[in-house]
Amino acid sequence: MDVVQTIDTARREMAAGNGKHAARLLTDAAFETHDPDLERQIRELAVEGRSSAGMFGKGRWDEIIRVTELRGANGQN
Repeated sequence: MDVVQTIDTARREMAAGNGKHAARLLTDAAFETHDPDLERQIRELAVEGRSSAGMFGKGRWDEIIRVTELRGANGQN
């Protein structure tokens, strides 16, 4: 599965209420891409996921956001 497919699958998983699985997919996607547009999509989905996560589920989303921001700040795009 390529990164675009992974992001689309994560989006569907989020819509179906499977946030934990979506977060795993987005984490994989964040580490696999260097495309700034895809990283932006990943980050936006992670922010959305974080806003709907319970108190103990925010950390997985924070990690995705951190990875995409760190890679962008370091010019790894």
